Amino acid sequence: MDEKNQALRKSTLLIGSTLTVMAGAVIAPALPQISREFADVPGIELLSRLVLTLPALFMGILAPLAGYLTDRAGRKKVLMFSLILYAVAGTTGLYFDDLIWILAGRAVLGIAVGGLITAIITLIGDYFDGESRSRFMGLQAAYAGMGGLIFISLGGVLADINWRMPFLLYFVSLIVWFMALISVYEPERRKEIKKENEGDSDKKKGDKIPSIVFLVYGITFFSALVFYMIPVQMPFMLNEMEGITNTKIGFAIAFVNVASVTTSVNYGRIRRKISFPAIMAIVYFLVFVGFMIISQSDSYIMMIVGVIFSGLGFGLMLPNINLWLISLAPAPMRGRLVGYLNMSLFLGMFGSPIVIQPLVASTDLYFTFMLVGLLLLVMAITFLFYTIIKRRS
Repeated sequence: MDEKNQALRKSTLLIGSTLTVMAGAVIAPALPQISREFADVPGIELLSRLVLTLPALFMGILAPLAGYLTDRAGRKKVLMFSLILYAVAGTTGLYFDDLIWILAGRAVLGIAVGGLITAIITLIGDYFDGESRSRFMGLQAAYAGMGGLIFISLGGVLADINWRMPFLLYFVSLIVWFMALISVYEPERRKEIKKENEGDSDKKKGDKIPSIVFLVYGITFFSALVFYMIPVQMPFMLNEMEGITNTKIGFAIAFVNVASVTTSVNYGRIRRKISFPAIMAIVYFLVFVGFMIISQSDSYIMMIVGVIFSGLGFGLMLPNINLWLISLAPAPMRGRLVGYLNMSLFLGMFGSPIVIQPLVASTDLYFTFMLVGLLLLVMAITFLFYTIIKRRS
């Protein structure tokens, strides 16, 4: 029975991880349609993109609070509440006719996802150690990739029926809620952590945080900002091509997840051989190649090739930054530091259209992808030199 529970517990954490990916991207194929539906709304070009990214703003703002509650109230309580809120808020696009109310629902969805992913990553840190933790982080990213493939593809198919239909997919969280109810337990380690928390002052705890943690946060923000260019901007690029349906847009974006699974499942092996910064150099180089191909694309197939290269890089990105942070975080503060990591990740996602849109407006999407691609090459070279210098020192 314990083995069955353990398998179900792992499945719960893995399937729950897919919900964070689908939170925004599942409606990406419907963005052009939503833009047309609310064409009379002032600023609809930006607002339609915010339907995708607004959850990320609230994930980011409240992720530190989710981290605090995860440490204080318990991992399971935060997880269970977040899954219910996810279903309630995620489906608001089904029945609201006012774009402002839809955006409000997306904001509440962000609160749910912030709690969900913080609880899941913290539980992985609690349940696993050493190499098994590396393997599970890679597996988690792979499941997120496969979930993204399935849900984004379904989102495209449903968007061809009606732009509201993709919002139905958010009910999936209720299945995960029942799985978590049966299988997830509050780690025993929490009792020890509580004692340590009671005995330590805030200042003492702050002194335990390695300074490199803040570098990880910065890398996470930048990486998320770049990553979200594909689900936010690509639907509009593809929409301008002749004969491209919402289903095809969904499939194209989903190829990010197809490719990411390839590298995610091998993350544990890669991590055994090279350091966290070296992996970031690989991430940025692969995404650079992908963005350069996208910037030169004149066909649907060529776009997909660019997306695949980008996906190979993104497949390493999430497990790498998650494990990097967890390996640095003192156990009593794990939930809170993971919360700040998620804040960096989600604010980067939210900021993507805001930071990128002025560049798009002054040039075009193709030039924007090329320029960002060149910046990624600079980042890859920087991390490569950093790795070489660290090895020699």
